[in-house]
Amino acid sequence: MGKRLPVGLLVVAAFALLVAGLHRAGADIGTDPYDDCPDNSSDDAWPLDINKDRYVTVVGDVSNYSGRLGATPGNPKWWQRLDLNADGAITVVGDVGVYVDKLGDTCY
Repeated sequence: MGKRLPVGLLVVAAFALLVAGLHRAGADIGTDPYDDCPDNSSDDAWPLDINKDRYVTVVGDVSNYSGRLGATPGNPKWWQRLDLNADGAITVVGDVGVYVDKLGDTCY
């Protein structure tokens, strides 16, 4: 039997790939990939800032995933804006996991 990579290492590797692709994903999810921070409440610039208040929080941003995990296009719970890795599914590892070390971050 071959050696297995530790699950933690796989999660870290997946997270690194996701973060590297987050800038590109901005165009896929409807955010502006060339704008790092929202200028007003209608400017969808920063992919992690779902509520566009310039802060990454559980209440304002991560809570939007409630009831939507597993949703794909065609599902009434689908919201493309939450598919941060633009893979066509809202998941914990691919989308919510991005927030792990970003909570409390802000942009100016």
